Amino acid sequence: MNALSTISGEFRSPQREAAFQSERLRDSRRHARNLFILSAILNILFLISDWRFHGTAHFWVAVPARLCVVFYSLACIRLCARMRHFSALERICASWQLVTAICVALLVTSRSDIAIFVLVMLPMVFYLVVPTSFRGNVGGGLGCGLALLIGYLAPAPFSPTTPGMIMALTILHSGMWIAIVRNNRLQRMEWMAAQAARTAQAALADSRDTLERMFMAVPLPLLVTRHDGSIVRLNSAASAAYAVGRDVTLLHVDQTYVDLPVREQLFELHRRGETIDHFECRLRRADGAIRNALLSSRPIVIDGSPCFMTSVVDITQRKETEQNLERMAMSDGLTGLANRAHFMAALTQATLASTHRARLAVLLIDLDEFKRVNDTAGHDAGDALLCAVAARLRQALRPGDLVARMGGDEFAVLLTRLPDDDALQVILNRVTDHLHTPLDYRGRAIESRVSIGIALFPDHGDDVTALIKHADIALYHAKNNGRGRATLFGPELLESWEMEAAMLDRARHILAHETPRPWYQPKVALDTGVIVGFEALFRCPVADGTIIMPAEIAAAFDHPELGPAITARMIEGIVADCLDWRAAGLDVGPIALNVSGADLNDERFADRLLERLSRAGLPSSAIELEVTESVFLGRNAGRVGTTLHHLSEAGVSIALDDFGTGYASLSHLKQFPIDVIKIDQRFVRDLETDPDDAAIVRTVLNLAYSLGIRSVAEGVETIQQVDYLRAGGCHYGQGYHFSPAVAADAVERLLTDRTFEFRATS
Repeated sequence: MNALSTISGEFRSPQREAAFQSERLRDSRRHARNLFILSAILNILFLISDWRFHGTAHFWVAVPARLCVVFYSLACIRLCARMRHFSALERICASWQLVTAICVALLVTSRSDIAIFVLVMLPMVFYLVVPTSFRGNVGGGLGCGLALLIGYLAPAPFSPTTPGMIMALTILHSGMWIAIVRNNRLQRMEWMAAQAARTAQAALADSRDTLERMFMAVPLPLLVTRHDGSIVRLNSAASAAYAVGRDVTLLHVDQTYVDLPVREQLFELHRRGETIDHFECRLRRADGAIRNALLSSRPIVIDGSPCFMTSVVDITQRKETEQNLERMAMSDGLTGLANRAHFMAALTQATLASTHRARLAVLLIDLDEFKRVNDTAGHDAGDALLCAVAARLRQALRPGDLVARMGGDEFAVLLTRLPDDDALQVILNRVTDHLHTPLDYRGRAIESRVSIGIALFPDHGDDVTALIKHADIALYHAKNNGRGRATLFGPELLESWEMEAAMLDRARHILAHETPRPWYQPKVALDTGVIVGFEALFRCPVADGTIIMPAEIAAAFDHPELGPAITARMIEGIVADCLDWRAAGLDVGPIALNVSGADLNDERFADRLLERLSRAGLPSSAIELEVTESVFLGRNAGRVGTTLHHLSEAGVSIALDDFGTGYASLSHLKQFPIDVIKIDQRFVRDLETDPDDAAIVRTVLNLAYSLGIRSVAEGVETIQQVDYLRAGGCHYGQGYHFSPAVAADAVERLLTDRTFEFRATS
C-alpha cells in the first residue's frame, strides 16, 4: 500500500505525517523566521516607494496596509521563538498569510504596473515558500490569489483582459498545486529514505556491536589472521591466553606454535583453501605453558582483505584424561603392573619385532596356596601379598623386562635380550629367591611360594598364542608336581597335557552320551576267606562291547567339575545296586568308593551323601570312602578334614588308599578319622622277592595294629601273598586271586559261596 497521498503528496497516516513535520520543525521554524524577516524588510522598502501616492486617495490605503504587513511580520518574528510544535507554526503562518493577503489586496486596487506582478508573485510565495502543510500552502495560495484578484478587479470598469487574466491565474494555481504535490512527495520520499538509511545504519551498528561483543565474549580463543599468519584481531580469551603477560604483543601466530612442521602443514591447508576442522597441535601460551589444542578455521573478509578466523579449543585436560584412561585400561588397579591386555600387546609387538636370533622368554607365575591366605588371613592380607609379589618382581628383573598381573593370583613376565639359557637361569634364581621370602604382614608371617611355567621364543612357539599356551602347560606341570618350582616347557609336557586333555574330553563324552556304572571287586577276610565287602570301581561298557577303564580317563577324577560328576554317578549306581541286593536278601557288606579332593572340597558333599543314603533307606555304614594321601596336602586340607570328621561321626568308614606312596605325614593318621589302611599293590606285588617291599608291608601292618586300624592289601594275586599277609596280621585282601571287578548282577554268584579256598587261581 502507497504511504503517500496522490492528492497532497503527504503521508496518509496522520501519525507519520506528524512525525515528519516534527522532525523538520527546527528547519521549518528557521525558514518561517527568515520569511518574516524578509517580509518586514521588503514591505519597509515598498513603504518608501508608496510615498509616490502621496496626495492621492490611494495613499491612505497603501500606507496603512503596508504598515500592517510590516508590523505583523515583526510580531511573527517574535512569535517564532515560542513555536514548540508544528501546529503552532502552521497557525502563525496561516495568520501571516491572511493578514498579508488582505493588506496586499488593498494595495493592488491601484492597478499599477507592479500590481499585476504582485498578483502573480505573492500566491507563488504562499505556495512555495511558506513552511506549512499542504492545506496551508494550497489554502494560502488560493486565498491570496482570490483576495488579490478581487482587490485588483474591484475598481470599475473591468478590463477587457480580465477573462484572460482569470484563466492565466487558474493555470498558474493549478501548476502550483502540482508542484506542491510533487515537492511534498519528494520531500517525504527523501525523508523515508533517510529514515531507512538511519535505521539500516543503526541496525548495522547494533549488529557490529553485537558481533563485536559476541566476538570478545566467546570463552574460546578466537584469532583473525591474514594468509601470512599476521594477527588482525584477538578476542579477550585469546589475548589472555596468548598475548597478555608477554614482553611483546602477539603479532604473528608463529610465536605460538611449538612444532614448526605442524605449523607448516596448517599453513599449507590455508593456502589450498581447505576447510580446517579438528586440527590438533601444540601451542605455547603467554605464561610459557605448552598446551594441546584443537584448531578450526574458516575464511572471512575483513575490510576487503581475505583473512581466516580460527578458534582454539584447549584439549590438554582431555588428552591427559585419555592418557590416564589408557593407562588404567592397560594397568592393574591393585599392583600398578601392566594388565593382561598390555602384556599381550607387548608380547605381540616383541615377537613381531624380534628376529629368530633374539630369544625371548614368557614366564607365567602362579601363587601357591593363595586362596588359603585369603581364607585364613583375610583378603587384605591377600592384596598385600599380591602387591609384595609385584614389588619383588620389579626388583628381581632387569630394566626393560615387562611384569604384568594377568588376573587373580597369576602374574606374567616378558624377558627380552636373553643371550643363553644361563642368563635365564640367573633371572629365575633371582625371581624365586625374592618371591619365596615370607611376607611380614602386621606381625604375621605369610608364606609366599610360587610355581612358574616358562616358554621360550622361538624355541617353543613363534606367535603369542603358542607361547602363552606352552607357558601355561609348563605352569600346570609345575603345580601338579609339587608346586614351588619353575618348569621349562618341553615337547613331553605338551604330549602329557594333550593326553590329559583327551582324557577330559572323553570323560565329558561319557557323562553326556554313555552310561558309566560301578563294578564290584570283593574284599575277603584273610583269616576266614569270607567276603566282607566290595570296592566299587568305575567301568563304562560301550556299544562295541569294550569297556572303558578308569585309567583311560584318570585325569577326570581330580578335575573340579568332572570328578564330582563321576562320583555322583557312581553313588547313584551303588545305591540302586544296594537296594536290589537288599531286595534279593543279599548281605554285601560296606561298599567302598574312591573319592578325590575335588569331592571333599565341596562343603555340601557329606550332607548330600548322607541325605541320599537316608532317602534310599540305607544305613551310613553301607558306604566306605577311600581317599588318597594327596587330599591332605591341598590348599583345602582343613575343609577336607571337617568333611571326613562329619562323615565318620555319621558312621561312614574312612579308608586311606595307596598308603605309603604319597607325601602324607604319619601324623595324618592321628589328625583324621582313618578306619582302614590300604596297602598299595606295588608293595604287595613283589613282597615275596623284594625284601624292601616285604619290610614296608610288615611296617604298615605293625603300624595299623598299633593304631587299632584295619588293614587291606590290594593286588593280591597268589596264595603265597595271602599266606604272607595273613601271617603278618593283615585283615583283608582284594585282588585277582579272589576275583576281578564284576558287574552288579554277578555279585550274587560271588556271594553264593562266601568262603574262598586259599589256592592259586588264574
